[in-house]
Amino acid sequence: MSVRQRSLAWLHSPWPWLATASLAGWAALAAAPTQSALPAFCGSIADLLSTLGWSGISQALVLDPLGLWQSWLVMLLAMMPLLLASPMATLWQRSLPRRRPLAVALFVAGYVALWSVAGIVLTLLSIGLKLVAGEALWLATALAMLVALVWQATPLKQKSLNRCHASPRISAFGWDMAADCLGYGVSKAGWCILACWPAMLLPMLVQQGHLLVMLLCTLWLVHERQRPARAMRWRWPLPAPHRIRSGTQASRSGFDPVQETGC
Repeated sequence: MSVRQRSLAWLHSPWPWLATASLAGWAALAAAPTQSALPAFCGSIADLLSTLGWSGISQALVLDPLGLWQSWLVMLLAMMPLLLASPMATLWQRSLPRRRPLAVALFVAGYVALWSVAGIVLTLLSIGLKLVAGEALWLATALAMLVALVWQATPLKQKSLNRCHASPRISAFGWDMAADCLGYGVSKAGWCILACWPAMLLPMLVQQGHLLVMLLCTLWLVHERQRPARAMRWRWPLPAPHRIRSGTQASRSGFDPVQETGC
């Protein structure tokens, strides 16, 4: 395939739309004075709980929950679109052109709805870690990184990544099409949450350098999502140089040294 053909294929794929959406999210984060709203909120709630006990919750209720939800949505807009290339390509190929906008809208609605629930859970987890760490804020981040490394090594982590590659049947017409697209969004969000939650938790613990941590986590998630499905087993969580070299040589030769199992 020539460079021109590749360029045309890329332009007619979901990638330009996803890249534009992600850039819009990053621009909103960079321009907003409340770009660290979530880490600041978690820190303030932890301080209230540690000084006032559970009576401090009443003071937290005067905060703007809608604004916090919007901050979470902007965070999702920046980090998630590039992870949705495969499901969006599936919707692109399996839906009729005139129904494609509806299919995408239903998928996004299901995806965002479940991630919104996950945002509440991750916020509570972030508050809990900051309570445990107390004034040593670095300890909360260190604990989250330790949890992320352990999770990275588990078979369930690999299973969730494998399921992120799965493509279900999508009906072409009627309520079946709507239900399939909405269910696809919810299912994809569920497996994505299972795979990505440590990388979403880390930026919520860091107020200084929040955007940099977000960017590093996003790059890791995109890299991780581009890898093929692998066997579900315990594995070393960090990439080893000799594995990177062998993986590169295998991809050049067209041979996958690890077969997908249990997906």
